[in-house]
Amino acid sequence: MRSTKTILAAVLVFIFLIPLSSFGARLSEPEELDKLIKKISERQSKNKQFDKKTKAYFFDAQKPETIDGLIKEFAPGDTITIIVFSNLSKKPVKEIVAMKKAGTGWPDMAAKLKINLKAAVKEVKDFRLGIG
Repeated sequence: MRSTKTILAAVLVFIFLIPLSSFGARLSEPEELDKLIKKISERQSKNKQFDKKTKAYFFDAQKPETIDGLIKEFAPGDTITIIVFSNLSKKPVKEIVAMKKAGTGWPDMAAKLKINLKAAVKEVKDFRLGIG
């Protein structure tokens, strides 16, 4: 009888606690993008195959020389975000790089380039999932 009560109590606790955790605060797009950039930079900074994977992933969107230049100048997360912003806005990478060097934040940059930040976050996330 006692074990039945224990099991029932455990089930009730799980029923009430699990839904609460699913209602946790979601990150805003700028926060989520910053988190993705940091994760990519941390994981890919030591990966010697990062440049090859990046070139393979964006082979139809950017020239390999452009990607090489970005990899030498920026952290991996920023490199990917610059490429994604360039692809979504149809603006040259040089323009995005100039904005980044001027200290423009990603949300402000998205507004100036008239791109949806949510779409940019999705593209960066897809890249991260695509290369592992």
